[in-house]
Amino acid sequence: MNTKNINKDRALYFSKFSDLYDEVRPGYSDDVYQEILKYLKVQPNLNFMEIGAGNGVATQEINRIWKPNLTLIEPGRELCDLLETRFQSENNIEIINDYFENVTFEKESFDAIFSATAFHWLDKKRKYRKSHELLKENGLLILFWNNYLIDDPEVAFKIQKVYRKYGYVKSNYCIYKRQAETIEYLKNEIVRSKFFELLVHKLFVTPLEFSSAKYIKLLKTYPSHASYSDIFFDEIAKIIMADSDRIVVRITTNVEIAKKV
Repeated sequence: MNTKNINKDRALYFSKFSDLYDEVRPGYSDDVYQEILKYLKVQPNLNFMEIGAGNGVATQEINRIWKPNLTLIEPGRELCDLLETRFQSENNIEIINDYFENVTFEKESFDAIFSATAFHWLDKKRKYRKSHELLKENGLLILFWNNYLIDDPEVAFKIQKVYRKYGYVKSNYCIYKRQAETIEYLKNEIVRSKFFELLVHKLFVTPLEFSSAKYIKLLKTYPSHASYSDIFFDEIAKIIMADSDRIVVRITTNVEIAKKV
């Protein structure tokens, strides 16, 4: 494995909470990979890139299923350390500690580029063009995101009131509608890029139960919550503890598979 050091602001948050991220962020359902397999068959000598590999939860499945030559791009130093440990016995994996915008490869080097809950962090003006350049003819851009919502609308409303109380949310706009609009935006962004033909847009829903302590840990892995106060998190925890100390989170995974044109 080859690792290149870099230290820039965008990676600092995820690096700071790398252990927490590894503990509480869930992976992706098997349905996601089965869907991808319909368009990306297992064959020898495939070259894949994964952008924003994080703690390697998607990497592990990609490697298990396809066993490709796999290049991981991850800007967070601590997350690269996790990846080094997790895949230390895999000689088909290269880890590069850098930003996708900075890395250089020959054009048409990859059969597929994956990014799991990370592609939205990239430079909007460059990410599709560069992905297009790096993919072989008819290569696939495979993007998927886990989107989280509280399954019980009554509990969700109580928690939303806490966000508004501390000024972290300014509007009463429906959180369920907002999520649907976000997913639609991610899909349409691919189409608008003009570099790819969208082959697949699918949603897979997985409910997952959290205790109050684990849910607070999950919230703390979100960069948007970096400056939120301890009092805020305490109030969220009390709401959950009042409801048998359990909360069901509905994870909607949107899968976008696009072909280079």
